Amino acid sequence: MATSGVALRIAQEIRDRITVEREANGIIYASVSRENLVPAVQYVRDSLGGRFIISIGTDKRELSGFYEVNNVFGLDRDKLFLLLKTDVDPTDPTIDSITPLIPGADWAEREVRDMIGVHPVGHPDPRRLVLPDDWPEGVHPLRRDFPYNRRPEPVADAKPPMKRPPKDSSAVPIGPFFPTLEEPVFVNLFVTGEQIVGMDYRGFFNHRGIEKMADATLTYSQVPFLAERICGI
Repeated sequence: MATSGVALRIAQEIRDRITVEREANGIIYASVSRENLVPAVQYVRDSLGGRFIISIGTDKRELSGFYEVNNVFGLDRDKLFLLLKTDVDPTDPTIDSITPLIPGADWAEREVRDMIGVHPVGHPDPRRLVLPDDWPEGVHPLRRDFPYNRRPEPVADAKPPMKRPPKDSSAVPIGPFFPTLEEPVFVNLFVTGEQIVGMDYRGFFNHRGIEKMADATLTYSQVPFLAERICGI
């Protein structure tokens, strides 16, 4: 039930694309179809001043029959959060990328792609982000049917898919090194003379597909959370 002025405004102005389901504790819960996701996000950004926070992918097939992608926005002027839920059919696990509209969604969408297997169509950089370079394609460790103790056979001769430097520039590799962060990173700087003209990044080296809790006998309702990854510190 829409209670705040913002929720009522969404329900009135864009009801053909966004369905406001409820509002509680400063959060507006709404749903949007895959077909309407991009225009709905554009409306949230341009008309509501929405600040993108994160995209979250969840395997809800046991409960609803779908994968679920939630895009979370902060409506700072109104001191509210907006959670846009999109159901994704497992037989076609794709969703239109919002990264061309909101560059900050880049890593979040790529992480959903790696961990759940929902591919962001139209993403400008669809390379793997979180999973190791030798992790096999089509295997997604946060799907519910991925056993917690499974250890997939590594892909032979796997190489990190790094970008090539622009024309007439050179690559200066830095790392992998440990810049007092949670894990080491590798950076490729692209330089023309002494001017940096671009870069590429590779991180997440600590990730090994070991997110799930050891007790895999618990039901979905008994395990409301999953550990994301093991931190270096």
